[in-house]
Amino acid sequence: MPNGEEYFEGRFVPFANNNIILIVRNVTEEQTALRDSEKAEQQLQQQAQFLQSIWEGVDYGIFVMDVLDDGREFRYVSLNPAMARTSLVPMSNVQGKTISEVLPAERADLYRQRYSECVKSGKSIFFEKHFSTDGKDTTWWLLNITPLKDSNSRIYQLVITATNITERKRTEQERQMFVSLIENSNDFIGIGNLEGHPLFINEAGRKLVGIDSLEAVKSIKIEELFLPEDREYLQQRIIPAVVKDGLWQSEYRFRHFQTEEPIPVDCNTFLIKNPETGEPLCMATITRDIRERQKAEARQQQQEQFLRSIYDGVECSIFVIDVLENGEFRSGGWNLNAEKSTGKRSVEVVGKSLTEIFGATKAAEILHKCNTCLVAGVAISFEECLTLRGEENWLLTTFNPLKDSEGRIYRLIGTTFYITERKKAEEALKASQHFIQRITDSIPNTIYIYDLEEQRNIYANHEIAEILGYSIEEVQEMGAEFLPNTLHPDDWEKVITYHQKFTSAVDGEIFEIEYRMKDANGKWHWVYSRDTSFSCNADGKVKQLLGVATDITVRKEAEIQLQQQAEYLENTLNKLQRTQAQLIQSEKMSSLGNMVAGVAHEINNPVNFIHANLTPACEYSQDLLQLVELYQQYYPNPPEEIEEKIEDIDLDFIKEDLMKLLQSMRVGTERIREIVLSLRNFSRLDEAEFKRVNIHEGIESTLMILHNRLKAKPEHPEISVIKEYGKLPSVECYPGQLNQVFMNIFANSIDALEESFVKNKEQKINPQICISTEVVNGNWIVIRIADNGQGIPPEILSKLFDPFFTTKDVGKGTGLGLSISYQIVVDKHGGKLSCHSILGQGAEFVIEIPVTQVKAS
Repeated sequence: MPNGEEYFEGRFVPFANNNIILIVRNVTEEQTALRDSEKAEQQLQQQAQFLQSIWEGVDYGIFVMDVLDDGREFRYVSLNPAMARTSLVPMSNVQGKTISEVLPAERADLYRQRYSECVKSGKSIFFEKHFSTDGKDTTWWLLNITPLKDSNSRIYQLVITATNITERKRTEQERQMFVSLIENSNDFIGIGNLEGHPLFINEAGRKLVGIDSLEAVKSIKIEELFLPEDREYLQQRIIPAVVKDGLWQSEYRFRHFQTEEPIPVDCNTFLIKNPETGEPLCMATITRDIRERQKAEARQQQQEQFLRSIYDGVECSIFVIDVLENGEFRSGGWNLNAEKSTGKRSVEVVGKSLTEIFGATKAAEILHKCNTCLVAGVAISFEECLTLRGEENWLLTTFNPLKDSEGRIYRLIGTTFYITERKKAEEALKASQHFIQRITDSIPNTIYIYDLEEQRNIYANHEIAEILGYSIEEVQEMGAEFLPNTLHPDDWEKVITYHQKFTSAVDGEIFEIEYRMKDANGKWHWVYSRDTSFSCNADGKVKQLLGVATDITVRKEAEIQLQQQAEYLENTLNKLQRTQAQLIQSEKMSSLGNMVAGVAHEINNPVNFIHANLTPACEYSQDLLQLVELYQQYYPNPPEEIEEKIEDIDLDFIKEDLMKLLQSMRVGTERIREIVLSLRNFSRLDEAEFKRVNIHEGIESTLMILHNRLKAKPEHPEISVIKEYGKLPSVECYPGQLNQVFMNIFANSIDALEESFVKNKEQKINPQICISTEVVNGNWIVIRIADNGQGIPPEILSKLFDPFFTTKDVGKGTGLGLSISYQIVVDKHGGKLSCHSILGQGAEFVIEIPVTQVKAS
């Protein structure tokens, strides 16, 4: 044992003859081990208690996290009371939960990233983070993350301490703010040592005295900031005063380093001491440029003189009452007008009590009003009637309290106006208002005053109850909600715009408006109002309107009914005009068809006669030529007269050219027959029943008629027609009407190409029209007619099929071609007609009609 003691264990054992044997065993080592174990356990308990006291007693948060999923997730194990108390989120019952289950997603991601960094590095890390509660208070926290490792050096837990460093942060921010205030101050702020050298002058100070930079400050002496004649005063008075008393304040002069001009300033120079030893360290000065203040003082003196002239020159009485600290009142004097009213000079009453001036009775009344103003703490006004020189005189007196920097009322300023004439005018006005009220209540119209700024009616006569069923009291209670509650929603913007007109209204100008309002029973009334400006605010802007409103519901309903009837008649007239135009157009086309059919018939007979005789004429000519050849063969030497005739008529040329001539005549007659056939095909305009026809024949016949417009002309090249015909069945339709549609669309395309060529002569374009046909969906055919002209603008495209709409010059288009075409395709054939165009790339018309028409029963 350390102290040399040994421990033994003894046992008595009975022996023969009543003897006892003592058996002793040395247990020193066992006792030593036991004592060491107890001591170690005691130390562990003390250490645990110590750690527990730290865990529970520290004022910063501590919590332990389990590391899960190789550092990708973390779970709360325990946290000390300070953590539960200071946490910005509720931390009760968090043991066993992951951070994702406890914290908001954004904050959980932040902490998870920091914890993962600690796990990866295996070292403690620190970081600062601020949080805002309710978007107002910001709290700063310093977090220390320490990893705990097991026997295999695996990090299995993290110990995190969270310390609130908000005060430290605020101190840093305050220090930065203080430095910023010094540097950004408009005043001269400088620091100098006791040896007379400046250490620092802020930017405003350097600018004031004309020093370029902070480096230049350190190369000068403090005395150089002063004028030469003031430097002795600086050394003998100012610096000793600062060293002795710690402060020197006075107005003085700096000098400008560039211009040498004196700068009047207000100096505050003080001594900075060591806070621990009290020894002086340096001097600091805060100096303000008082040039503007001196100018302001001069202006203030002028203003005081100006105010004194007003004080003594106004027609009202102005008096001053001083309030002593003990609550007593003393006169501070009054102006010249008050001297005339009281017969006492101002200098005679200054400093006297009210009793000394006015006597006990009158002074008691004035004292009561003074005390009332003191208690209220704000200006008070009162009217009183006094009998002066045998006549009643009304006075309006106002007491206005003046307060010092501590909020104590130290003076009352009183003003008194003679308002006798105004009181008489008010009485007259009341009588006049009563008279006007009786008139307005008898008028069968609503008279009102509307406040534009407050958005409410401030007056209305009783007629409003007759029209809308609301009493004047109900209108007043609704206030700014009166218009929103009663005005029709569709008229709201109109009324707001109407009210805005008064911002630029001329005085006396009258505006009119009609709108709808809902009465107390939910019925809408039409109201007609005439308004003019009634009053303006201080800026001259119209504040209130005076208006007269008339219920015009009966008249308006009649107008609406008449308007509806007029719209119906107008629509009917437009429909009749369109029908008349279509009938005229149809009659023209029908007449044209009859004429074309007649011309084709008349031409066809002689052409057939000529065409039929061409064959025997050719045969006869060949027989005659063969006969001539036989004569020449058997009579090779004809008489001289015949020989000359043969030479004159050039018999060899006639024999060669006669057959060509007859063949050309055959081709010409065939061409005439084709044209006649096209004319007869196109002349089906008067056919009134559906017929199955070949659509391609109608297209071809239309193109044949327009052949002359497709040919090249001096003003434009030939228009090519590209045909991409599909295999179409016979289509049940009005063939003549469809030919009319083809004619209108082809004519428009040719017009567009001609116009495009005229506008773009410099560009070499090949004008063309592409025609394609196909069968779709079994029972429908589609005909596409496209050109490569300039295209159709979007704003025109939407009006293309409207009746009487045309972009052509007057006399060149009726505006009915495409409209009639649309009705023929859509109404007559149950099809579709549309147009697609890209500006600059041409236009395409698409005709869709069913192969078989479904006839109405």
